Amino acid sequence: MSALSMEGGAVLRILIRIYEAVIRVALRRLWVTLALCVLILLAGVQIYTRLESEFLPPMDEGGFVIDYQGRPGTSLAETDQMLMQAEDILRATPEVESYSRRTGARLALAIAEPHTGDFLVKLKPSRKRSTDEIISYLRHRFAVVVPGLQWEFPGILGDLIGDLMWAPSPIEIKLFSTNTDFLKAKAPEIEKAIQKVRGVVDTFDGLVYTGNSIHLSIRTTDAERFGLSVQDIAEAVSTAMLGQTASSILEGDRLIEIRVIMEPGAIDRINTLKDLAIRSPSGELVKVSQVADIVDEPGQLELRREDMRQDVAVSARLENRDMGSAMAEIRDLLSKDASIPPGTLDFGGLYEQQQKSFHNLIVVLVMAIVLVFTVLLIEFRGFFEPIAIVLGAILALVGAIMALYITGTSLNVVSLLGMIIGVGIVAKNGILMLDFVDRLQEQGLSPNDALIQSGRRRLRPVLMTSLTTVLGLLPLAYGVGSGADMLRPLAIAVMGAVCISILFSLIATPAIYRVLLIFRRERAPQTSRTA
Repeated sequence: MSALSMEGGAVLRILIRIYEAVIRVALRRLWVTLALCVLILLAGVQIYTRLESEFLPPMDEGGFVIDYQGRPGTSLAETDQMLMQAEDILRATPEVESYSRRTGARLALAIAEPHTGDFLVKLKPSRKRSTDEIISYLRHRFAVVVPGLQWEFPGILGDLIGDLMWAPSPIEIKLFSTNTDFLKAKAPEIEKAIQKVRGVVDTFDGLVYTGNSIHLSIRTTDAERFGLSVQDIAEAVSTAMLGQTASSILEGDRLIEIRVIMEPGAIDRINTLKDLAIRSPSGELVKVSQVADIVDEPGQLELRREDMRQDVAVSARLENRDMGSAMAEIRDLLSKDASIPPGTLDFGGLYEQQQKSFHNLIVVLVMAIVLVFTVLLIEFRGFFEPIAIVLGAILALVGAIMALYITGTSLNVVSLLGMIIGVGIVAKNGILMLDFVDRLQEQGLSPNDALIQSGRRRLRPVLMTSLTTVLGLLPLAYGVGSGADMLRPLAIAVMGAVCISILFSLIATPAIYRVLLIFRRERAPQTSRTA
């Protein structure tokens, strides 16, 4: 039986013949092969710049969160009345299976006011519309039916991560200034500007006001004429509006307070407060308007600070668009606004978290390459083999990028993690390829023949390991079920790296190794002549 027939079946023998022909041409035309590798690398860089980017991969979680916020000072009862209309819309939506509502409370770890809260909506497993389509429908319906509330529709995981990181929105434009009037005027302008950007929804200018307040300015001369002090007037008004504990009774084992308050609704406007009667020490009834001026003061802007600097955060969400391209357009748009002083703008939200995560993961990728190179140095006890293997592994990242681009998958923290894993998996193909070369050269074969024979013998294990890896990740890459889209980019990135690594490990790596051997041979005579 021939050596070739022992290498596998008919399909494998055909692949071995094709591979042998290709590797001979590649080793004969080394510089052409390296030029093609460089072109592939440049094409990968170009494709990388065109990838959509997100913080987390878009996924259908089978539900979503609805955050709402009313006008400052809106009572709990009034907020609840408006939310009843929103609940009618949710119940009429056929895809909604169930929902829960919080009013005056939030899923976040923070205190909420009576006019704020959220819904947690669960969708039916079998439905005709996707989660994004349902959110788009509800966004439009709520804006028409309940315009008195501001609505946001984050995903469940994205909302939780945003709340924990204090970055609740994907887009957050921080406007810093010590001039409050500038913040009040500029924040709405920025909100209107970003509303023109395609895909931007749920915008908010970041200006949060407190509810109106009633200010009583006591006329001291008039109050003293009736024998009333400031404390007397304040206690009378407080008792009438808020009540005062008069006594308490014991009912069973519970102590119940008795609170005295004016008839509910008796003081429902400033004019009725002016007519509130206060009994003076002499027994005379005195109206509040006779001793005090009552002013209805508008709500004040709630000031927030970051790094001891006063700022307002204009926020927004995205619909049917990736965060990377939208933020690039927003940054370009705001950079043309000459009325914004330099150093005034900063970008936060999930976009900021994405940039930090990308930076950290790229550092991890570099460290992974360095560690792989260190292990190869120990194994081969030389530099040429590790350099060839690591360069082949880096070129294999082009396959991950191409796989993301072809499948329309965005670049995010999960897909970057898949690239890091791919580097480790791909490096072993290069090890299989070059591990046998030195042994063949010791048997008297030329470098080219040793590389060809090693490739022939290693083709089968490389194909088997790569094929099993790809088939094992295929169900994950397909993404079955709600929430499965979370790990889909990881599987696609690893599959892309592994598939193209067959080409680079069996062709590019030997070519690079051969160039390094030629370089060493040319350097050797120069060194001996110098000696």
